[in-house]
Amino acid sequence: MVQALEYRALEHPGLALDIHRPDDDRQLPCVAYFHGGGWARGSRGDNLEPRLRALAALGLAVASVSYRLTDLASHPAQLEDARAALRWLRANGAQHGLRSDRIGAWGASAGGWIALMLALTGEDPAGRADAAAAWFAVSDLSSVAAQRDAAGLPLPPFLQGRAVPDMEAALLGVASVAEAPQAAAEASPITHAATANGPILLIHGDRDGLVNCAQSVALHEALVRCGHDSQLLLVAGANHEDPAFHGPAVLGATAGFLQAQLSPGV
Repeated sequence: MVQALEYRALEHPGLALDIHRPDDDRQLPCVAYFHGGGWARGSRGDNLEPRLRALAALGLAVASVSYRLTDLASHPAQLEDARAALRWLRANGAQHGLRSDRIGAWGASAGGWIALMLALTGEDPAGRADAAAAWFAVSDLSSVAAQRDAAGLPLPPFLQGRAVPDMEAALLGVASVAEAPQAAAEASPITHAATANGPILLIHGDRDGLVNCAQSVALHEALVRCGHDSQLLLVAGANHEDPAFHGPAVLGATAGFLQAQLSPGV
């Protein structure tokens, strides 16, 4: 593990990433990982053992990336940071034993949204992902709250007994998503389904009480309609950030997808 590699210097302390890789002397395919937390909390070290190191053990280099949270900046700051991280990995990855010709993006929840936006938007090829894996991510900022209320599924344990914060509004820097429909559409992955840069893997629990799985289903259907390579895996009985995502089925599917898309000869 290589820790705290600064990839972008800003007015506040520079943003950094950690590289997790198996004990292997070869240059490895690399995926940039973005943590969850509603764009408002969390760190690049979250889920270190069950997620980051577990995926690296399956033969990938995982660059876990810090990005600005909404207490510091609203959209598009998070996406700007993520693009800067991809550019840094392409320019410097070889020094750390990484293949830098193709780089993937992977994330969970808010980080899954970042991974999707990296694969679906952006004019600079160096700042776009060549493939993306998104776990229980928002795809349409304007519909996520209504879908959650309509489904009435139990909230994940970390939110039970608490009011659900308006994370999407905080991302946009507004009081409510309803007051900024154009901004919400621009920041929604489903709006950009036609411009996918590479294959997409969507994994979602079918009992997600925070971000309903309809978000991933709708994006998958939109990508397929546009002729893009999209795979959808629904995890039976799984809520948001469920322990099931750290099981061999989900980790194996994620690693297999990324290795297939980022390895030589693709």
